[in-house]
Amino acid sequence: MLWLSAAGCAERVTLIAPATVAAAPIPKDDYKLRSLAEIDPARPLADEMVGQTLSMFGREDLIAATSSDYKPIACPPIAGGGDVIETIVQRARQTSVVIVNESHERSEHRGFAARVARALRPLGYDTLAMETLNNPDPTVPNQFLPPYRKRPDQPFFEDEDGYYLSEAGFGRLGREAKTLGYRLIPYEERHQPGDDKASWDVRIARRETAQARQLADYIAGHPGAKLLVHVGYSHASEVPLANGQKWMATRLKALTGIDPLTVSQTTCQGGGTKDRLAQLPADEPAGLFDLVVDHPTARFMRGRPVWRVAAGDRVVSIPKALRPIKGWRVIEARPAGETEASVPMDRVAIRPGEDIALLLPPGRYQLKVVDVPAATPLEQAK
Repeated sequence: MLWLSAAGCAERVTLIAPATVAAAPIPKDDYKLRSLAEIDPARPLADEMVGQTLSMFGREDLIAATSSDYKPIACPPIAGGGDVIETIVQRARQTSVVIVNESHERSEHRGFAARVARALRPLGYDTLAMETLNNPDPTVPNQFLPPYRKRPDQPFFEDEDGYYLSEAGFGRLGREAKTLGYRLIPYEERHQPGDDKASWDVRIARRETAQARQLADYIAGHPGAKLLVHVGYSHASEVPLANGQKWMATRLKALTGIDPLTVSQTTCQGGGTKDRLAQLPADEPAGLFDLVVDHPTARFMRGRPVWRVAAGDRVVSIPKALRPIKGWRVIEARPAGETEASVPMDRVAIRPGEDIALLLPPGRYQLKVVDVPAATPLEQAK
């Protein structure tokens, strides 16, 4: 093993790096690594799934210039809006359901959700419902059970717990929730054969209804529970859209009679130098969200999001001996002694010639290196 420490820090980050790196083929069922293998950074990166894959592997910097999720959306600030988290806390006292949305391409939104989870716990919020969690039907025999179901006491998530959980920021949100004592529940629609044959509007209605019903059933079965619900994009919409579509929050409100506090992180962005509350754009339906959080324009340093440094992460260089000669290489950092099945504290994909940093809280970490062979022409054509 090779031991390295980040210098110049009052609290150190110590890396335990493998002495040698052995390339291994991508497992046939690892579709996330296969998706990365098919991405060529020299080609346009505006495709949504490309953006989500790169974000999952810590490379938001490669999509920020082309992704609509990073494009500034001007919204006037709320005069005297006050501290964003304090406002959420005060409003959360008036309900038992708080719904916070995110962009699936911006890790900062997950960091913000973790801050909300910390702030709400003293108010009695005890359940974190996560759209991304795999949600098998318990009535179906011989179903795959995700690790969070089989090993609920683990202090971390595993990649198989949910699609977006492979991103380190999402993994940290889960770690934070587990430490705080939240009960973690899924609520995603369970797909049935033939689901994809219906029209887009029918599929939206079916999915939003299924999500809302599962949450409503949980609330009915757990009197006194207080829920923080983590969703993507429009699922947090509290009133019907202009085209009449009713998303999950609208349906949950109708099913339960509970007026949730809905918080959007995807409506306005880039309006200031720090988080602030913004006015809902005039072209949106009134009451679509209760609060609109406007995050500053994303900035990057050595290929990584600056917000994580501001939140306390240390900037740690990847040893030159571990940088790739060709193709993608994924560097993972887990707390020393933790199983390799866990979602790491940081996971970043790098290419030859890049000086990309790891971002880690103080501590000791075991590094893992995964080489990603280029996709074959047949794979690229799929």
